[in-house]
Amino acid sequence: MNLFIISDIHGMYPQFEQMLENWDRDSQLVILGDLIDRGMYSREVVQEAMALKEQYKEQVVVLKGNHEDMLIYFVDGKMKDPTLFLENGGRECLKSFIPNSEELSIEQCIDILNSEFAEEMQFLRQAKRFYQTGRLLITHAGFEAAKEHWQETAEESFLWIRKHYEKPNQTGLVNIFGHTPTRNLHQTDEIWVSPCGTYYGIDGGAAYGGQLNALHITDSGDVLNMYVVKS
Repeated sequence: MNLFIISDIHGMYPQFEQMLENWDRDSQLVILGDLIDRGMYSREVVQEAMALKEQYKEQVVVLKGNHEDMLIYFVDGKMKDPTLFLENGGRECLKSFIPNSEELSIEQCIDILNSEFAEEMQFLRQAKRFYQTGRLLITHAGFEAAKEHWQETAEESFLWIRKHYEKPNQTGLVNIFGHTPTRNLHQTDEIWVSPCGTYYGIDGGAAYGGQLNALHITDSGDVLNMYVVKS
């Protein structure tokens, strides 16, 4: 099986649409999370992902990122300090769903998201924490590489962990991850590959003036192509 993998769209809907032109539909589409926040079109990205999932069923896989995690905590009223969400792209996200959100209270925004956008919130709530197929372990942030078995990774680590790629990969799998912009890995926005060839970082920092990256790869780990859409 071949996979077409995109990560960290962050509300950059025009770039997402342009990138989808490279998806040949014979490959499985995998979105590694962080569909929302920072960019201006979070609602459009989420609704497009929902439409693709509805049309292509199991051919489309959507993972949850840490930004979806924050949004769900926000709408569920579990976030002690909502500014954690708002100051990390949440304001742009709310404005995408609720154009007059700046005129409303946090409670009013939460009520609207839970009523008018209940399907979108449930879609993000049910997104996978990881996806493993063939020799690929696909995650938003990474996994706990020090664990004897990667499956023992804490749920939040799949969404939030940093620098897991600095530890030896003992899984026998190739880990493809987003979350950490590649410019922090090798000073460019291009896809990063670890010296050992078992870690691929693909977050090109699209919401920071970088680029949206996609990796076309077989489930045995052979790279077929890499695609770029500039921000």
